[in-house]
Amino acid sequence: MRLAANGRVSMRASTRPRPVCRSPTVRTTALYHNPGPKDNGKTKAAGAAVEKVLELVAAGDREALCDYFATSNLTDAPTLKLASGCEVVVFEDVMESMMLREPSRHFLDSYAIRHLILNAPASKQTLSGLMLGPNKYVQRMSVTAPSGESCILTFTMTATVALPELGTAAGAVAAASVPANQAVTAPVPPSEPVWRLSSVRGEPQFGAASTQPVGPSPELSPEQIVEAQLAALQRKDVSAAFQFLSPGSQKIIGDERQFAENMSRHRRYGGLLGHIAATSVRRCMARPSTYMEIVSVTSASGIRFVFCYILGHENGMWSIDFVKVIDDPRLVAAVESSCAAQRKARPADEQ
Repeated sequence: MRLAANGRVSMRASTRPRPVCRSPTVRTTALYHNPGPKDNGKTKAAGAAVEKVLELVAAGDREALCDYFATSNLTDAPTLKLASGCEVVVFEDVMESMMLREPSRHFLDSYAIRHLILNAPASKQTLSGLMLGPNKYVQRMSVTAPSGESCILTFTMTATVALPELGTAAGAVAAASVPANQAVTAPVPPSEPVWRLSSVRGEPQFGAASTQPVGPSPELSPEQIVEAQLAALQRKDVSAAFQFLSPGSQKIIGDERQFAENMSRHRRYGGLLGHIAATSVRRCMARPSTYMEIVSVTSASGIRFVFCYILGHENGMWSIDFVKVIDDPRLVAAVESSCAAQRKARPADEQ
């Protein structure tokens, strides 16, 4: 690993695809589908809304996609007033307002942005559907990107019941359905619930039960690459960690021996070796082919360092281009605050 004058460590991984060992998985049309008692109609409607979202993703109709976002996901976005007097939101503004929030409030995580916004799935498969309440539906899907990267996306849909507005045709029809002698006291019949996208979260197609990857591979996500290298460095397996670097990084560094020497000589990068804990603080798709992740690492000596992983997509695979130390006190303080919030939100049995 060669250290530049600015303190960066440049890291780039071999162009040769490497197989990923993993345990067998069940691939059925649907693992389970639980509509819940007496909610079969709602389940179908919610599932249809998910399919509509995926249709809009495939068509690249981002503005229409905004119509399927839950209201809570639009509240911070500015509105654009049309000549007709109607107010609309612009997709780019919705995404920008989301990124300004705390990561825990992002309704689309890095997996969802990569597979639904920057790309459309090349293939998809419903794994499960479940009503978690009268107005909440969760659907898990296996998706594969055109690049070959695969993951599982969890769609959370929420229902809102909209009453017909007075003065509209729907309101007039609803009012006419109420007997005249009950018009004052009888409530207006509600319309069918409208299902909206509350959030989408992603996770690796092959989880912790699978064998750790040995290097970049088309089906691996950038999140998995970062996790795999951190795991190798925690084991002090520098040779394994070197395999996740991009070709350019490996060329700059030289070889595994030089990489190990550079790691051991640099106090902060050396803190990655045998570290006690690593916490992902923020994940971001900077561009379609650039992924960034902020990681807080507690070294074996108890000192906390903050690193920014920068990955590129090259030869159909994600690999690590750079790992930069974050020195800015304001950024470090923000990371500390975010880590504290994560620990507070985590269940006691996981701490």
